[in-house]
Amino acid sequence: MPLAKRVFETAMIKMEKRHRKQALSLLTSVFKDEFTEVFPDPEERRIKEPHAHEFFFKYSLPISCSFVTSENVEGVAMWMRSDEWKKRPLLRIITSGAIWPAFKIGRKALRKMQQFDEYMNKKHRELAPGKHWYLGVLAVDPEHQGKGYGGELLREMLSRIDKEGLPCYLETEGEKNVSMYKHFGFEVLEEFTIPGTKDLLVAMSRAPAQSH
Repeated sequence: MPLAKRVFETAMIKMEKRHRKQALSLLTSVFKDEFTEVFPDPEERRIKEPHAHEFFFKYSLPISCSFVTSENVEGVAMWMRSDEWKKRPLLRIITSGAIWPAFKIGRKALRKMQQFDEYMNKKHRELAPGKHWYLGVLAVDPEHQGKGYGGELLREMLSRIDKEGLPCYLETEGEKNVSMYKHFGFEVLEEFTIPGTKDLLVAMSRAPAQSH
């Protein structure tokens, strides 16, 4: 299977500074219209949504174990340890540079984003109270989906996490994504909708694989 071989040989390299611009562009494209409840006006969303993606990208980077599939950045994965995820969020906004896109988003939108984020964090703490790894982002360019990039990003990191003996947690949406994660050992914990939104999120977890 030449295609699979090519993908697996190039998958999973540590995200470096040189990859960040392309990685952010990929995430902005893949998750377009992710913030419809924050920016209900289409024109405002067109202008401000890229800044919202930049905010979360920069805010997450300092505590993320982040990877791209290759120098071409066909896909991106960002993992966070639960003990790092909880540390000094306000300080991280300032030191990461996330404060600049925050200004561009505007105070009203930021308040709404904070409300959504607080609810997500509340569910996260309830459903995954112990030490674990959190998959914050997994995205593959639509032009490269179905080629094995997403699966390989998952497979290689899960192998590392299994050696630590830690579980994983994530939220996703859509039957296709749920099915893919189930293939890698994740199980559904709960389905929920963030108040003020319409999207149904599926919380999933994965116990560490037993070594033989």
